[in-house]
Amino acid sequence: MFFQVLTKIIQGMVLVSGSTMTALVIIEVFLRYLFGKSLYVTEELSRYLMVWVVFLGSSLALREEAHIRIGLLVNKFGGRVRLCLHLFAHLLLLLFLVVLVIQGIVVLPFQKYQTAPSIGVSFFWFYLAIPVGGILMILYLMPPLGQSLKEMFSKGDNKPH
Repeated sequence: MFFQVLTKIIQGMVLVSGSTMTALVIIEVFLRYLFGKSLYVTEELSRYLMVWVVFLGSSLALREEAHIRIGLLVNKFGGRVRLCLHLFAHLLLLLFLVVLVIQGIVVLPFQKYQTAPSIGVSFFWFYLAIPVGGILMILYLMPPLGQSLKEMFSKGDNKPH
């Protein structure tokens, strides 16, 4: 239930942010080419919305196991070796995400008093996407990591999934 509600919230945020970003870019293109004028906020705001879309969307991709992976080597193995490789990949990703979250939190205080020139918003809110996205990805990594551990240490036949 928790993951379903969280997923709906994230999907809504990605939809709103992505739609806003797309609309801003389209408006900017029309204004620039049809009227020779430009809005000063569109480029910067769309760039920062893109950062949020990427980090939030990455968590959704992790939930669906839709990230790019190269299975050429892993697919050559079967049984226990494949399970070990899946577990190793999950643990390596977890390590990376923990470092990402920690470093994202470390950089936040330095961004608090810097503001985006055209929109006057603190960079803190844009850099916040890094630890928030990392935490969401860690949350979505827990079920597949648990499944990998369960398969790895279960008794009986260990068939690859």
